[in-house]
Amino acid sequence: MAELREIDGLRLTILRGGGARFQAAVTGALGFELPEVPNTVAGCALWLGPDEWLVVSDMDMSEALEAALEGEHRAIVDVSDARAVLELSGADAPDVLASSCRLDLRALESGCCAQTGLARVPLLLEPREGGVWRFYVGRSFAAYTRAWLEDAMALQSISASP
Repeated sequence: MAELREIDGLRLTILRGGGARFQAAVTGALGFELPEVPNTVAGCALWLGPDEWLVVSDMDMSEALEAALEGEHRAIVDVSDARAVLELSGADAPDVLASSCRLDLRALESGCCAQTGLARVPLLLEPREGGVWRFYVGRSFAAYTRAWLEDAMALQSISASP
């Protein structure tokens, strides 16, 4: 049976920029290289576009990134209050997601991420180790997304009953 929970306290930072000096400075600040392959994850950074990443951390990385990137063309925006983070886990989780997600979930594995829609809600989906699916969703859509997932989980458990 699938389980759903909200993750509180994570700091979410949108980072934009590019070039060798930018990459080197970010690597120095974060301790790992940003992912450059589309729809991948490296360290705590999720690829959003050719020059855009979502950095997820337990602490605010904005100051460290600002200091490291001083003089570089960049954008660093804390979006922690604008996004909710939900996690769906359990053996039934892929079936719950498949009922309204257009992606082929079998093609996604840990280390990947994808911007998609779920029940008409735009979100960033990140499959994680142990069959956990993490969603980064606009805070204004969080209650709806949570309610939709809970309904889908209930329907899944009814259809799985003997």
